[in-house]
Amino acid sequence: MINLHRLITRLFPDRRPEREKAREREFILAANSLKTLTVTPEGGMSIDPEELRDQIIASREQLKHLVHKPGAPSRASKAAGGVEVEPEASPAVVAAVSVMECVEVVAWRRLQAGAAVRYVCLQSTSTGRFAVASASMFTGAIESLPTWVDGNTNRQVANALQSGVLHWYATLSEAMNAWDAEL
Repeated sequence: MINLHRLITRLFPDRRPEREKAREREFILAANSLKTLTVTPEGGMSIDPEELRDQIIASREQLKHLVHKPGAPSRASKAAGGVEVEPEASPAVVAAVSVMECVEVVAWRRLQAGAAVRYVCLQSTSTGRFAVASASMFTGAIESLPTWVDGNTNRQVANALQSGVLHWYATLSEAMNAWDAEL
């Protein structure tokens, strides 16, 4: 059996990058270190939830220095630090959304005329709500976006953050539809 395995590895070598091989080995070692992991003959796996919970808690404690606490000062840019934006009137959201607690989301929409619209949106990490910061329309057959798109978009997003005129919606499509309706 060993000789057959050696023959197969010579005929069909593993051509994956070393990084991927190392990641697979780390996963196998982590899975083998679980005490209550059982595998069925059909290939299903089960594990005691308490063991998994203990592993997650230990990992959180080990990596808590990487997580930004909501109340703590951040190292982010000070340009829009004091800007607070009120959410769109909704009984579900009571607190204001801080723009420093947002991530950028880029969405595309194809229009019936064939043009494409690129929306640069913000998503609040605390409430999960969305606001459109800028939108750009692209018409014609463009193979790739022009180089000025990103610089212009960054300026538009910065202006939207500083002006504080962002309307927050529960879903990304609601925010995009509201942006289109205002045009």
